[in-house]
Amino acid sequence: MAGVGNGSESGCGHPVPHRGWIAPPVIANRGLRLNNSLCRSKVPFRPADGSNRVTWYICGPTVYDSAHIGHARNYVTFDIIRRVLEGFFNYQVFYVMNVTDVDDKIIHRARRNHLLDEFLQTSTDYSKVLKDLECAFEEEMDKHKKKVEVAKEELANACVTHRQQELDEKLKQEELKLKKLCEAFAAAKQKEKKMLAPHGKEAINSILADGAADVLASYLDEKGGAFVTDLGIFRAHAAKYEKDFLEDMRLLGVKPPDVLTRVTEYIDTIIQYVQRILDNGFAYVSNNSVYFDTELFVDAGYTYGKLNPWAVGSAGLASESELNFQTKDKRNSCDFALWKASKSGEPYWDSPWGKGRPGWHIECSAMATDIIGSTIDIHTGGHDLMFPHHDNELAQAEAYLGCSQWVNYFLHSGHLSVEGLKMSKSLKNFITVKEALNKYTARQLRFMFVNQSWDKPMNFSDSVMNEALAKERTFQNFFKVVKNFMRKAGIEGDSYAEGFEGIQRLGDDEKKLQSTLQYAQFQVQERLEDNIDTAGALLALLNLVSAVNFYIDKMVHGSPRPILVKRSAEYVTKMLVIFGLSNASPGDVGFGPDGATDFGSAEVTVGRYLDAVACFRDDIRAAAKAGASKEIFLEMADRFRDHTMVDLGVRLEDKVDGSIWELVDPKILQNEREEKMLKARQVQLNSFLSKMDHKIKELERYKAALIDPKEILKQKNVYSAFDAEGIPTHDADGKELSKKARKDVEKRLKKAEEEHVKLKLKLAKHPTFMDQLLSELQDLERQIQELHAR
Repeated sequence: MAGVGNGSESGCGHPVPHRGWIAPPVIANRGLRLNNSLCRSKVPFRPADGSNRVTWYICGPTVYDSAHIGHARNYVTFDIIRRVLEGFFNYQVFYVMNVTDVDDKIIHRARRNHLLDEFLQTSTDYSKVLKDLECAFEEEMDKHKKKVEVAKEELANACVTHRQQELDEKLKQEELKLKKLCEAFAAAKQKEKKMLAPHGKEAINSILADGAADVLASYLDEKGGAFVTDLGIFRAHAAKYEKDFLEDMRLLGVKPPDVLTRVTEYIDTIIQYVQRILDNGFAYVSNNSVYFDTELFVDAGYTYGKLNPWAVGSAGLASESELNFQTKDKRNSCDFALWKASKSGEPYWDSPWGKGRPGWHIECSAMATDIIGSTIDIHTGGHDLMFPHHDNELAQAEAYLGCSQWVNYFLHSGHLSVEGLKMSKSLKNFITVKEALNKYTARQLRFMFVNQSWDKPMNFSDSVMNEALAKERTFQNFFKVVKNFMRKAGIEGDSYAEGFEGIQRLGDDEKKLQSTLQYAQFQVQERLEDNIDTAGALLALLNLVSAVNFYIDKMVHGSPRPILVKRSAEYVTKMLVIFGLSNASPGDVGFGPDGATDFGSAEVTVGRYLDAVACFRDDIRAAAKAGASKEIFLEMADRFRDHTMVDLGVRLEDKVDGSIWELVDPKILQNEREEKMLKARQVQLNSFLSKMDHKIKELERYKAALIDPKEILKQKNVYSAFDAEGIPTHDADGKELSKKARKDVEKRLKKAEEEHVKLKLKLAKHPTFMDQLLSELQDLERQIQELHAR
């Protein structure tokens, strides 16, 4: 035969092309791109070693207080990105997180709490406590006034636009804190004035409420912090809040790190790290502290302030989260501490430079280098850590390693505001993770974060949460409809052949749905490749959900292809699993078990439902034996649906052709029930208030009608003279009434007299009428009080 190319080499050794085969086109600009803070743009993501292994270091918490919703923003957001890298892009992520368990904030908070507890245990003199509190407020306000003045001065001297913007925001926050502090002081003084003969512990606790205790604790620390000798309080304080944080992360569904590092467990590593930076000539010792020399670092050809160059040189921005930043021990104002000499009332470790502790920034550089090595693929943290913390981390690591790039991709989560304001205890908008979880489920909070751009500022508000709740309900309803559809089609669980029963040829409706599924898959990939745009991917999934719902509705009386519906629902479920929004197993549809509806063994799980059904059956039989009416049975059925099933995590919905059900987190259903009851209660309350208003007006009208109208006119002091029949003739000033004015008075008087006569006849016939009206009014008042008390 004539030669047919098969891709092999010819006898001459030249490759023969495949005949009739055309290589598919290469699609440009595909692949994951991430917003890298190091270059402030989206760039292609490539792991350092060219494999699918990704090293990731995330700045963990400083464990001095309870985790708040801002922490959730950071750790849930990067948990979502980690899950997408692993579950969608198939990277093997090595995830390292630190815990800062010794630093200025921990030291001061632990010491303040300790001193405040001691103070309250020994203080019984209310007047002394009040005097100390007044001094505390005055000192605290003086400190904040100085901060405001310093911030104003630095803003006025700033010449770079980006720095001006950051300093302007810092000034606004300082001014707002000062305002709230002054308001708290005024409120405390007002509370003191209202107290009647204040004395004892009760009065002390009352005056120290609403944040006043924090002000007093700061004052006590200023006076006696240096005399604290029990250094165990610092570790105990950090351990308490570390455990609290890790529990919050578990409740939020955040995957644990592969490695967790604590500063106090790496002191020797940190000391060696500092020593090497000294040996390399980029640090100096001053008064037993070690400082990083930013000037020498820049002179050696390195770049300082890679992430936020506009902030370099700003003491106000550089000192964020670090006390005693300004000191005469430093050569340059931009220099920062690698090792801090110990002071009285602080924990310490021995070092070549004397007793001390690590500076704030050195811990991450040392621990990340020790665990990951000389190159990190991804480093993450909140936007507020960009400068000085992350910029200083980079400088330290580059000085230690002698390299120009330690981190390849720096990702920063956008700042979270609460109702438009930066979160702060002094602003009364501090929301802990546990408080947020008391109001919303972990999945609802995650829906909120998935629906946001991870690297943009976001606002935590009712409207933002309502949008997240609406999306969750859309998916819940979708899974409910699909599961009901699949049950009726007989393709639940591992069924296979059943899905292909009946006609399988795709009609126009099926082709359209198949095309919609493929387009949704394309859009999801496109959105996730573009800086992991989870909000855009979620929108693509919702469009697919709408298409499937439309298909199911249209096929109610047709011949649907259940396999196509199942594939679409499985894809939606798969993506929600990747985002951490579903716990469904592979091949399942829906949100899966959530801990609230997953109880282990089949006997335990089924037993709870069988117990409920058995109790319901007993109630039905008892009612039937008692000859209950149809209304009673319907009421029992509704109670079973709205209470028994809800508390078991089952949503039952009445349809024309029967009921459909779905398993849902009981907390979600209980919240929905509570919201429904609140709305019904408000409707009932509005009805009672309207009836009460009507009854009050009616009672007042009848009370007025009981009195002779002519007597009422004389009592009003509107008229000064009357004729023999009691008709007014002159106004209050003695001026005679005109004929028209007199005629109007006579007309009104005649109507009032008719009402008067009618009421007298009515009371003669029904003597208790007024009492009954008053009783109805009292009943309404009682019902309104009972509604308020619920």
